[in-house]
Parts: sequence; C-alpha cells; structure tokens
Amino acid sequence: MALRQQILKMVNFLPTMGNSKGMSSKPDKSSFAKSMKPLKEFKRSRIPKISVVGAGQVGTAISCMLLLRNLTKNLVILDINYELAKAEALDFQQASAFLNDARVVPCGDGANSKNSDVVILTAGARPSGKDRSRLAAMKKTIEILKEAVPKLVKLSPNATFIVISNPADVMTYAVQRIGKLPKHRCFTTGCHLDTVRFRNLIADRLRVPPSQVHGYVIGEHGASAVPVWSSVSIAGIRLNDVVKSLACGDDPENWAEINGQVTTGGLAVAKTKGYTNWAVALTCTDIVQAMCGGKGKVASVGTDMQGLNGIKDHVVLSLPCLVTAGGISHVFELPLTDVEQGKLLASANVLLEAQCSLNL
Repeated sequence: MALRQQILKMVNFLPTMGNSKGMSSKPDKSSFAKSMKPLKEFKRSRIPKISVVGAGQVGTAISCMLLLRNLTKNLVILDINYELAKAEALDFQQASAFLNDARVVPCGDGANSKNSDVVILTAGARPSGKDRSRLAAMKKTIEILKEAVPKLVKLSPNATFIVISNPADVMTYAVQRIGKLPKHRCFTTGCHLDTVRFRNLIADRLRVPPSQVHGYVIGEHGASAVPVWSSVSIAGIRLNDVVKSLACGDDPENWAEINGQVTTGGLAVAKTKGYTNWAVALTCTDIVQAMCGGKGKVASVGTDMQGLNGIKDHVVLSLPCLVTAGGISHVFELPLTDVEQGKLLASANVLLEAQCSLNL
C-alpha cells in the first residue's frame, strides 16, 4: 500500500513539475530565432503526387531517383514530345513491381499533372545554331516557360514548384513572375549541389566523411557562387580558427583552389558526357525527401531574397533555408565576413543583370 501511494504521488507530481515556472524543457523563444526569417505565406502540406516536366536526361534521372527512394506512388512524366514521355513512363511502369508498385503516367499536354503537390521543371533549350550564347538559350527557355507554366499553375494551384531549368536562379525568377507564385512555393535547388561539392572537397583533404563537414555555398548557382569559409566546421571545430589565412591572403595550404573546383565541377562532367544529370537529380531528390519528411532540412536553395543579408532588390539566389512540406518556411541569415558579404552582393548584381535582360 505504501509503495502504491508513493507511485501515485510521483505520477501526480510529474505534470506539475513540467509546467512549473522556470522548469519548462523548452524556452518560449530562443534568441537564435533572430537568424531565422519566416516566409509569411508558408503553409505545410503533403507530397503524394509529383510531376516532372521534361523527359530529357535530367528529368528522367530525377524520375528514377524519386521512384527508387519511394518518395511518390503517383509520378507524372510530362514532355511536349509525348512519345518520349510515353516511352520513359512505360519503361518505369514495366518495372513497377521493383518500385513499390508506383504508378507512372506520361503526359504531353499537362492534363495528367492536375492536382500535383510538387512540379519539377527541367525543360529548357540548349545553345544551338549560329547564336550559341547562354543568353540566347535563356530567352528560348523563357518562351517555353511562358507557354507551360500558366497551364501547370492553373492545373495545380497549390503545388510547390522546383526549378531545375538552366540557368536555375534566373529561370526561378521568371517562373515566379510568369506563374505569379509566392517565393516559398517556387524555388530552385540552387547552391545545394555546390554546397555538397564544397563539403566533399574539404572532406577529401581532411580525410573525414563528407557528412561531418558543415558549411555552405551561397549566391548564384554558377560562376559567382560564394563559398562561406568563415562558417566551415568539423566536429565543432571552425576551420578558420585552426588554418592560417584560410582561402585568402597568403593561403599557404592553397585552400582557395577549392573555390574554382566548386563552380566548375559540373563543367568537368559535361565536357565528356555532354551534359550533367545524376548529381543534380540526387540534389533535387534530396530536397523532395526533405519535403516529405517530418521536420524538413536546412539547405542552400534559391528564391527571391530581397531584404535578407543586405540584398535590396528582388533577386533569386541561394541562402540556407529550412525546406519542409509546403516549401521554404524560413531563411537563415548567415553571419558573413566583410569579404563574403561583398562577394554575395556582387553575385546578386550578376543575377540582377541577367534577370533584367529577360524583360518580363
């Protein structure tokens, strides 16, 4: 009887202890919240149906990874070349027993994409003909998006749009304007891949697992990307604290060479293959997986960052973001050195100039 009474006292005491003033396990609001900027219109959602727009090398690779990771049971492969979309969908569907009985549907006019939860845009033009410039290809891609995006938005008004089409930052700006989409539901994987390359290269030098290297690349997903060396850490040790002139000044260990390797990694692959697909497919799939998970993931992805880290204009570029179901819920303002801040603003200017050339 005495033991029973003692247990009852403990049971009755526990809730009181948790609610007592000063004894709560979680503070009402941490001062760290100042670094997390919420996106006002964000709402959490679920991810049962995904449409991949473009059945080329990148679109097919993304479709493959989504299915292998069991992130959807309802996948739509959409391409203006319906026969190509049909062939790719059939190829997957014939092996559906190995893909957890996923349903893979081809589409040529967008109709089958109706009520998608995620729309992944990979469609675009490659440089061709007499004018093989990046700008010429960009303008051709814009024409494709002007025709496709309004239909896709009308069919799936609540979808989150992930833009992979090149150049990804500028195309995301275009899709946001063309589709009149809020920035938390229309973004690009941006510097998430650059960040992974950055961590891999550092890990290779230090002979540690890449997953244990923490740091980000921000800005443009391209030549003006900014590796944030000041935030790199391994096992809680800031690399900047133990390496003299890290990637700057005399740089006796020549860490700065990694900067170039980060931004030219894709070119090294494309030079031989003629394109890149697997790394960007895994990058996109990692973001979708974060959206399907419970608490999401912090990744350097790109959307309109006006008002953050000193950026005054409407410019799409990458900063660390919390990506979860429903898109981007928060953006993290990294503490940058003066040099890094200057490079970020220079990257923003490069992208702003490209955006202005679109005449949207």
